[in-house]
Formats: sequence, structure tokens, C-alpha cells
Amino acid sequence: MRMLKWLREEFLQILPVWIFFFLSFGLVALIRSTTFAEYHIKPLEPPEYLLGSLLMAKVVLLVDALMKNRGRRGLPLIYGTLGNTGLYFLAALVLHYAEQTISRIRHQHLGLAQANHEALLAMGEPSFWALMLAVLALTFGFCMIREMVRYIGVDRFMEMFFGWRPRRGRPGAEDIRRVS
Repeated sequence: MRMLKWLREEFLQILPVWIFFFLSFGLVALIRSTTFAEYHIKPLEPPEYLLGSLLMAKVVLLVDALMKNRGRRGLPLIYGTLGNTGLYFLAALVLHYAEQTISRIRHQHLGLAQANHEALLAMGEPSFWALMLAVLALTFGFCMIREMVRYIGVDRFMEMFFGWRPRRGRPGAEDIRRVS
């Protein structure tokens, strides 16, 4: 029973982050495939944005857990947004590099040194950096929205963005129009 409760909590924590990155990476994959198709080029690898979005969501949660005690009281939200964007982007780069190295070892049967060399060479190509620029922009948008939600609260965000009012009877669920 404790295990199911823990799994449910983990799932609810990762779900919004995963949905954001799944839709974002799906959009990037769609743009890449349509651009390649326009020039009659077949992509080298199938879009693996489902796994990539799950890994990125887990990276976000791990970085958050490791950096939980950062003090940002009284600072403008841009500092937290830029700091988190940088951390998540660096984690995404490391994750991508590790995934490329492991993929080359498994699928091309290369040694670690050769797979490492080829993964580093692939990271120098313009298509890689165009993809990473899109990931950086999407990660910045994610961090910006997340900082705003943390600042104004989930209930207020839901009403402002979706028009949903918080349910009455919960602590802290007073009418937002009276509080504002």
C-alpha cells in the first residue's frame, strides 16, 4: 500500500512536467521531420521524444530535489528562472551525451572511447545546436511559467489562466477577487 501511494505521488509530480516536455519535444520532432521531408532527407534516427520527455521530466525533478534548499527570498523571479533554465539545460546536455554514447555502444558495437569520440563530434554539428537552442527556449518557457505559478500559487494561476475558481471549504481557497 505504501508503495502504491509513493508511486501515485511520483506520478502526480512528474505528470505536468512530462506533459510539457512531451508536447514540446513532439513539436520539435515534427518541425525536424517536415523540414527534412521538404528536402527529401530521411532523419537518421526515429523520433524518441516520448522517452526523451520522460527523462527530461525526471531530470527536472532530480535537479529540484538536489537544489531544494536554494535561498531566493526577495529576489526577482528572473534569477530563479535563469538559474533553473541553466541547470536543466546542462542536465539535458549531459543526458543527451550519455544517451548518444550508450546508443553508439549498443547499436554500432563501438568501444567506449570510439563511441565517446563520435558522440562529441555529433555534438559539434549545426543540427545538434539548433535542436539544443529549441530545448533551451522551451526550458526557459517552462521555468518562467513554473516560477510564476510558485509565486502566485496554483489556485490563483488556475483562475487567472483557465477561469477556474478554487473549491470552497479548503484552507487558503478564498475568493481571489477579494484577495487581489
